[in-house]
Amino acid sequence: MVKAAVTQITSTNDVAHNLKISEFVVRGAANEGAKVIFLPEAADFITNDAHECFLLSPPISKHDYTIGLQALAKELSVTLCVGIHDTPEATEDNSDGPGSERVFNSQVVIGPDGSILDVYRKIHLFDVALTGGASSAGPNGDAPVSNGSVTAGPPKKGGESSRIRPGMRINTPVQTEIGKIGLEICYDIRFPELHTVLTRLGAQIISIPAAFTLKTGKDHWYTLCRALAIQYQVYLVASAQAGAHNPTRSSWGESVVFSPWGVELARLKSIDEELGPIETRPKYGEVGSEMKGAWAVVEIDLEGEVDGARKQIPLAIQKRKDVYGVVGETA
Repeated sequence: MVKAAVTQITSTNDVAHNLKISEFVVRGAANEGAKVIFLPEAADFITNDAHECFLLSPPISKHDYTIGLQALAKELSVTLCVGIHDTPEATEDNSDGPGSERVFNSQVVIGPDGSILDVYRKIHLFDVALTGGASSAGPNGDAPVSNGSVTAGPPKKGGESSRIRPGMRINTPVQTEIGKIGLEICYDIRFPELHTVLTRLGAQIISIPAAFTLKTGKDHWYTLCRALAIQYQVYLVASAQAGAHNPTRSSWGESVVFSPWGVELARLKSIDEELGPIETRPKYGEVGSEMKGAWAVVEIDLEGEVDGARKQIPLAIQKRKDVYGVVGETA
């Protein structure tokens, strides 16, 4: 068995600060023996300003936050899975055309030698219309949360897609010290087709860095994570943003790890648990309004847990493709 760690932090629009708190949780997890460490979505920054989002999102080869983590991964000899923002390299196709300020919402896998093992670009963008406690956009979207409430109505034009460009492919699971990791990001968790394809491609662990809103975090997050682990017979590692990023944007937190049987192996605190309900919570900038960076270390047992669950309940060979087909059969 090999140890892995789930983490949570509170990113702001200060990239240097975010790198510092990321280093804090990575070092803490590595000191406890974790060989693969998972960081949240948008770990490099969270901002409400579209132009600032673009300015803080260089190509990965010039990305100060990622470069800092590459050096850290090499120093500690650990693998890191982390959510960042980036723009296309000069050699990549720029499908948005010249002048676009939309950026990618990516999950980057950094190997223990500091090299980039893979980059997944978020496929499903958070364009929704929530009422009574959440934004209609993602971690850098158009309608920031204000003390947990938002005006009712349809999503603003584009929602997250107004500043995030969607990814166009499902990545083959990445081989790491703890097994084959399938890559997703946040809102992807609601799309079973993606989980189906990743497990067909060999995923034993699914990594979902996230920045869930207060409403969807409280109502859906834990259930979605546990259900995914059970239904797809994988370890589910979900590192989440937690706390207030600025005066008008907060994330739920509650980073979790589940076994393929649905057993909770680790759970970090939600914003409500650490800071209290919204009615009594200290306002942004007040004493006691910050959540501390946190981590939890677990052991990954592929043979005992993944293989064991799949042998007991052999879903893969029981699919009735003669009746309904199989999503991603040719992936």
